[in-house]
Amino acid sequence: MSSADLVGQWERVQINTFTKWCNMHLAKKGQKIDSILTDFRDGVRLIQLLEIIGEDTIPRYVKAPKMRLHQIENVGKALKFIADHKVNLANIGAEAIVDGNRTLTLGMIWTVILRFAIQGLSQEGISAKQGLLLWCQRKTEGYKGVNVLDFQDSFKDGLAFCALIHKHRPDLLDYDSLTKENPRANLDLAFDVAAKYLDVPKLLETDDIINMPKPDERSVMTYVAALYNVFSSYDKVGTAGRRVAKFVNFMKTTEEMLHDYEERAHALKHHMKEQIKALSTKAPGDTYAEIRANIAEFKEYKIQQKRKWVSELADLESLFSNIQSKLKSMGRPPYVPPEDIAPSALDHEMEELTAVERKYRGGLNSQMRLTLDNLRKAFADPANQFFSDLQKYITALSQPIEGDLEPAVHKFQNLEKEFVAELESRLPVIKEAEDQCLAANIEDNEYSDQTFEDLQYSFDQLKSSFEKKIMFIQTQIAEAKGGVPPEKLNEFRESFMHFDTNNDHTLDRLEARSALSSLGVIGVDFSGKEGEFDKIFQQISEGNNVITFDQYVKFMISITEDSVSPAQLAEAFAVVTGGKDFVTEADFAKAALTEEQIRYLKTAMPPSTIQQGAWDHKKWLASH
Repeated sequence: MSSADLVGQWERVQINTFTKWCNMHLAKKGQKIDSILTDFRDGVRLIQLLEIIGEDTIPRYVKAPKMRLHQIENVGKALKFIADHKVNLANIGAEAIVDGNRTLTLGMIWTVILRFAIQGLSQEGISAKQGLLLWCQRKTEGYKGVNVLDFQDSFKDGLAFCALIHKHRPDLLDYDSLTKENPRANLDLAFDVAAKYLDVPKLLETDDIINMPKPDERSVMTYVAALYNVFSSYDKVGTAGRRVAKFVNFMKTTEEMLHDYEERAHALKHHMKEQIKALSTKAPGDTYAEIRANIAEFKEYKIQQKRKWVSELADLESLFSNIQSKLKSMGRPPYVPPEDIAPSALDHEMEELTAVERKYRGGLNSQMRLTLDNLRKAFADPANQFFSDLQKYITALSQPIEGDLEPAVHKFQNLEKEFVAELESRLPVIKEAEDQCLAANIEDNEYSDQTFEDLQYSFDQLKSSFEKKIMFIQTQIAEAKGGVPPEKLNEFRESFMHFDTNNDHTLDRLEARSALSSLGVIGVDFSGKEGEFDKIFQQISEGNNVITFDQYVKFMISITEDSVSPAQLAEAFAVVTGGKDFVTEADFAKAALTEEQIRYLKTAMPPSTIQQGAWDHKKWLASH
């Protein structure tokens, strides 16, 4: 095929392709042409095409031109519109288009395609053609059997078309099943899929590619540009979708942050207000235990709850700042929260809460100081008075005994009863007051130097001193009445006091038995009979249920006084001899007599007539 024939074929293909390309756009307004060579000559369809692809209007053109002048005028307006969009028409005049000049008409449409379909790919230093070629290379990179170097041979086997479609819509065809050996099937597949699923008309015919030595470059570029516009719209939709998604995410996140802030801020404000109300009306307590419990409760609140609120306030302020930064980054107006939960309002509420807490804690401390002071006084007042009254009785007890002993002993007995009655019942009150001080950890008391233990000890000592004083006087009375040695009287007094276990100044039956046994007056009776003891108890108590000290001393004197009556002497020798009618030297020794006393008795007593080496004490007593 000669060059002239090849050019002619290319022009035929271009006319067909360009016509389809124009119809693809005219269809948007319900228009159609049969051929670019004939249907653009009056300028009407050409103006309509330019208005569609240029997204603009061409004013005041003749919509139904009958005269050549009007046709040239219309085409002239169209060419001016093209020129106004920075397109060099290179000597293409209105008359040539009106006259149907093939070459210039094809040239005009090609410049329109370059400007409005491909021009977007041109950048500084790179033409629209080069931009479109680069786009094809990037999109088909890595596809087996595809190496786009131009818009002719690189597209002849159809794989490049299929690769472009598969890159953007892999669901529309199975690229891995295609081969270079079946170009017709590849081209048919690409053109059919693009027409059916991508709304790209078959601007090219398969035969226009297969049956030509080289496909027409402009026609291939026009078709590829149609694919580019579709897929770039995908990119635009994707970009727009991402932009919408970003905004949706922004709005969703922002709304969630706003909701989170307002919900948490309202909750925090509510909690603080409730706590302010509670602390403002809460009494510190009346007792040490109540105040101590309230202090512990307040401390726990400060550690647990208050710290959480302080942390929450800081988090809310940070969240509020993040919201404002996020809105600013998206060019949105700043967030203005409800006045009562603005950060400044929350800060003010926290400050008010802190002030109420300070006042409440101050009230607790003040009440605690007052309560501790009252506890000290509650002990000190009765303790000091007790000590003072104790001194009064100590002074009374230390007074010398004047006059007769009988009235004196009654005086001290009455004084002891008065002392016990007045002071003993006050000790539990003092003990309870001191226990409360100890429970409150009060270790020092500026109002008193006393302690319960000291007062109890002083009381017991004074009580013992009274008892000893009374016993002493009673002993003196007994000593004055009889010849019992003082040491014996002390022994009687000590035994009485020792066995008077309930300190009632009397001996009951059990106490009396123990006291008399300790002095050897009665022995241990294993027979289980109480006959001997009962007689002695009735004798001493004078028929009563208890033995008084006077009765006890009187009895003991009666059996131990150093008298020299015949009866007592006879009873004494009976005890020493064990009831025998004679006395031996062993009996003298058992009676703890001195050697001088024994020598005297041996010379004074007549010898016994019934026992050798013994003496007749009865005959000796009878003669004296």
